[in-house]
Amino acid sequence: MEVRDVKSAGTRGEMAALAGCVFANVVDGFDVLAIAFSGSAIIADWGISDAALGAIFSAGLAGMMLGSLFISPFADRYGRRTVALSCMAVMTIGMFAAGLSNSPTQLIIARLFTGLGIGGVLATLNTVVGEVSRPRRRNTVMAVFSAGYPVGSIMGGVLAIGLIADYGWRVVFLAGGVLTAAVLIVNIFTLPESSQPSGRSMLFSRAFFAKLFGAGRRGSTIGFCLAFFLQMLTFFFVLNWTPRLVEQRGFSAEIGNSVTVVLNVGSLLGPLIFGALADKLGLFRIGKFYFLLFAASVVMLGVVPANLTSLYAVAIVAGLAMAGAMTSLYAAAPVLFPGQVRAAGTGLAIGIGRLGATIGPSLAGWAIASGVGLVPLHLGFAVPLLLVFFILMSGLISANAGAVDANGELQ
Repeated sequence: MEVRDVKSAGTRGEMAALAGCVFANVVDGFDVLAIAFSGSAIIADWGISDAALGAIFSAGLAGMMLGSLFISPFADRYGRRTVALSCMAVMTIGMFAAGLSNSPTQLIIARLFTGLGIGGVLATLNTVVGEVSRPRRRNTVMAVFSAGYPVGSIMGGVLAIGLIADYGWRVVFLAGGVLTAAVLIVNIFTLPESSQPSGRSMLFSRAFFAKLFGAGRRGSTIGFCLAFFLQMLTFFFVLNWTPRLVEQRGFSAEIGNSVTVVLNVGSLLGPLIFGALADKLGLFRIGKFYFLLFAASVVMLGVVPANLTSLYAVAIVAGLAMAGAMTSLYAAAPVLFPGQVRAAGTGLAIGIGRLGATIGPSLAGWAIASGVGLVPLHLGFAVPLLLVFFILMSGLISANAGAVDANGELQ
């Protein structure tokens, strides 16, 4: 099925294609929170340090970075569908391998392998969703796609809270393997080919780099990659370390996980509100607001009183802001890069962002082990978000005339 077939089928065809992509994004959210919620149980099982746990967190994120940078570009050559389905198969194997790991080293390898699949599939499906959606509601459609992430996170949290105490942390990853296999089967029947594969490689050629960094595009591409890096640095600090930091305030591991579930309930609302506002008021205008709100909410996570009601309230706002900010960048990617390098350009930005996601949790683990307090820790991680706000205010990031036509259709 090609993109013209999806659009000719009307809303039903578009929704069927979107549903398969959303389900795949659910797995991404499930994966990230599965490891976060399993952290305390892994420490208890193997007796490892917070710094070692940070390395396990970062292994999956490093795989996502490598997958985004080096696997997603092949979607421009061989087609979005082929690359996406292959990556889902890799994710399935990685999930099961994590559930069967018997040492930190084995778990790190399994997390790296899973991350390769997630990194490749996320950039590719973000491109597919942008290409099959209609211009007048593209931001809303991209927001629905992004909302799959917190849905998966909530699922991961609920499973972790309900199963780890009785069955151990491994069962969460085994359940993730079953979920990923189901998503692969769904997408075999629903995922369209939204591009015309070139059959020849433009990768890393002079023409490839000209499309990304040529006259008039260099600043926008670099600014966009930097925005992804800074945003994910803080995003994954919040996602990975919130359960553990709540525990350090004197709460149980179950309470720490429940606060993170509430965070992800807010993350479900954030993209949907963003999409509705961005289609009416403009993508970049609403994005600026979300980054300011995200920065403020990160600070609040550090200074909020140690009572459960306050923690839940701040977590809702932080989740809404962080997911909306992330969605603004994902929604911008399809209009920044022309079709010949759209998956590669999106993968480049997400890959560099995943570098920030890799550094963030490890940096936080080092800071916590060094005795940095909650307030300065959260103040420090709010700074990258303010830098993204200023990048957006500068107008450095803008739509590419070669990526969209006069009617807003992607080229």
